[in-house]
Amino acid sequence: MSWWHRIRRIISGGGRESASFVAALLGVLVLAGAALGQGISRTSVAVSDGLTWLGDDQRGEVVQVNPVSGKPQTRLQISGPDSQLEIAQEDGRLIVLNRRTGEITVIDLATLLASGRRQAPPGATSKVLVANGLVFVVDRAAGTVHTADPLSLADIGQTWQAGQPLADAVVDERGVLWLVDHGGTLRSLDWSDDEERFQERSQRQITGAGPRTVLVPHDQGVTLIGLDGGVVVRDGTGEDVDSSTDRSDAEVIAAQTSPLGLVPASVPSSSVVVLVVGREVLRVDVGAMGCPNPGRPAVFRDKVYVPCKGSGKVIILDRSGNRGGDDVRTSGGSDPELVFDDGRLFVNVPGSSTGVLVDADGATRTMTIRSPEVPVKDPDRSPPPSVPPPPPPNPNEPTKPPRNPGTNNGPTTEVQPPPSTPSTPPSAGGTAPAAPAGVTVREKSRSASALVVTVSWTAAASTDPVVGYTVAGSGSFSGGSVSAQSAGTSTDLSVPCAGSTFCTSGRLDVTVRASTASTAGAAGMAAFTVTPPANTPPPNTPPPNTPPPNTPPPNTPPPTTTTTTPPPPPPPPPSLPSAGAVVITGITGVRTNPTRRVNMAPPADWASHNGRCEVVNKTYGFSVGIPCNATTATIDVDEGSNAIVVRAYAASGAGQVDSAQKNALFTYDECAGKPSCIPRMAPAGAGTAPMGAGGLGLLACAFLLRIGVRRGDEEK
Repeated sequence: MSWWHRIRRIISGGGRESASFVAALLGVLVLAGAALGQGISRTSVAVSDGLTWLGDDQRGEVVQVNPVSGKPQTRLQISGPDSQLEIAQEDGRLIVLNRRTGEITVIDLATLLASGRRQAPPGATSKVLVANGLVFVVDRAAGTVHTADPLSLADIGQTWQAGQPLADAVVDERGVLWLVDHGGTLRSLDWSDDEERFQERSQRQITGAGPRTVLVPHDQGVTLIGLDGGVVVRDGTGEDVDSSTDRSDAEVIAAQTSPLGLVPASVPSSSVVVLVVGREVLRVDVGAMGCPNPGRPAVFRDKVYVPCKGSGKVIILDRSGNRGGDDVRTSGGSDPELVFDDGRLFVNVPGSSTGVLVDADGATRTMTIRSPEVPVKDPDRSPPPSVPPPPPPNPNEPTKPPRNPGTNNGPTTEVQPPPSTPSTPPSAGGTAPAAPAGVTVREKSRSASALVVTVSWTAAASTDPVVGYTVAGSGSFSGGSVSAQSAGTSTDLSVPCAGSTFCTSGRLDVTVRASTASTAGAAGMAAFTVTPPANTPPPNTPPPNTPPPNTPPPNTPPPTTTTTTPPPPPPPPPSLPSAGAVVITGITGVRTNPTRRVNMAPPADWASHNGRCEVVNKTYGFSVGIPCNATTATIDVDEGSNAIVVRAYAASGAGQVDSAQKNALFTYDECAGKPSCIPRMAPAGAGTAPMGAGGLGLLACAFLLRIGVRRGDEEK
């Protein structure tokens, strides 16, 4: 007898027994449908910002790339060449640590301007962690943790002190700070906003943990790998483990984060990768796989990716330590590094113009990371004015002579910073120096290979002694940036001429920043336009009987001088941001809802646009006005696919540009809430929560009916 005939037989028997069975069956089916629908829904509505920041150590830049187009979108000059940049991003802010100098910079992604800086010890001792809208600055050598404001990087509340050096510090996904000191004490800390200090959650002594112990955070808790004592401990996860492995006094480089059941760490000196798989600890000889010097590993889609320093590749391991796929080859630049963002894995090669993107299915494709066509922006540039300009000067006031009239060696340009508060707020190390005033740039010498300019400035005002100045220049020349250090108020910059037309028609943007022993100040700026070298006429020997110079020929009437008024210059083109830029990062909303939420991350030229902006449904002509730096908006949609863009209009009213397009799908709700209606094409995941609640309700009804049946039988 089939299962359907059995159901019919039970139902045909009537009574509360059949009713309880039917209710239970329907409840199970509804719950199953809700579970399946929930899985599809999570997949179908997942959105990402679509943009990722990567570091370029050789140029001191951070680069924003668009994995969809495979091209770079924004370049920011954070520091000078030969940097060691580490990047963290949260809540619309980008935080960059230059490990070589110890300088920490926070960038507001809405404006791409630096909102704060502070100084940390250079080298490996410093670590910057971001969680729950706060920044934790860890000094492992001093054993301290400073909590910093995410906008200004100024200290908040009390500094936590371990009393001895720290081996490592990490933050799990719940925002709990985990630390282990050289003595092997593992602590977890919570930050209290009310008391503005850390509160200790747990403390545990780990026998065998020491100075080379590392921590790997999870969604909740950490895994401690102490190879110096041969110990592996998982704590705070709800599935804690204590295990052991072979001892080693070598350096250990652990993954920055990992899932609970697969934790990798590299031991470069031994050509070994350690895998903690569940409760088992594996040691994988990656040297036999052509990776004698493994770098920091990463877990992606249940595979372990290991960058191989000096080998130009990344190897892939599965959970058992065997090869999990073909090697990912890289070219040019320095050693590959792994960056995980928005469900993708990026293989970044600092200094190279290309990188590799690993998609969710493990497929790889080459991306352009750096392009000279993308201009380098200075995050310390003045923001666009938000108030009307000051009134014109009084014509009766005597005019002052120019401070720097220039020399015959070339044009001189001076940019005087506005007398406003410096963009860099005070940091924990003291008051930041003001921006140097009177920055000037003039040509010093020129050859076929290089253009040398002299940069001069006035000493920066500072409450603390200034120990030196950092001078940086950027432009469309080979390499994109040059820099120099100076203890005085002038220095030379040498810009290469080969491989570009910069030395005949380029523009050099120069910044000068003062530094004290504890902090770096705001930047003074100047721009220098390169002019073509003057053409020197060849020597000329006058022919015989040529009158001497300045002697008019005989019987020649004097020249007639005519004065004409030149025509007015044509009006400048309308100011508009770049067309086709990725402004919309995602569109969210239920497919049967006639409105959508548009999520945006406008690039700097869009966010600072001085005209008006709006979100436009190009398919149906709907539009809504927005500030040009807005990050969210709501737009109406209609049946079918709707093409959504952000449109910017010139301030003069003449001209407009559209951003890159995003599509939103709308489907009418055919059932209009009728419970007996089955739509022809139900949206994936729609009504998941009501279905789940209905299933539980039907199961409850079945249970109550079953009790009623039993009581009725007993009464009989």
